[in-house]
Amino acid sequence: MSFEISKEILINGAPADIAGVMFDPARETEWMTAVSSSVPQSRGITPGAEVKRTSTIGGQDVQWSTTVDAFHFPHVLRLVIPSGGFIKYEVQRHGTGSVARVRATSESDLFGFDLEKLKALVEG
Repeated sequence: MSFEISKEILINGAPADIAGVMFDPARETEWMTAVSSSVPQSRGITPGAEVKRTSTIGGQDVQWSTTVDAFHFPHVLRLVIPSGGFIKYEVQRHGTGSVARVRATSESDLFGFDLEKLKALVEG
């Protein structure tokens, strides 16, 4: 893997409110700047569920997918990238808000995680 990322942000919201945005593939284009499309291949978030995505990297469209490896709403979602890598989302209560964390590895930055945008979406 040539790309690794680890980010976190404090958000004024409950874990369920944050996970409702962060774990929803239909909302990825709202806070992941590299993702231009995200299409679930099955309903719900269950082990083995697949999502196909397109990211724009250096002006080129890159097709990639994930499968759910582990899920515990609203605290953990771990996705495996079959071509190599993973994404792990974590949300934990912190004081009056919550800390949202993302860790990921892949061959390139397929994601463009913008946690400030995620924060703005949750806090409204």
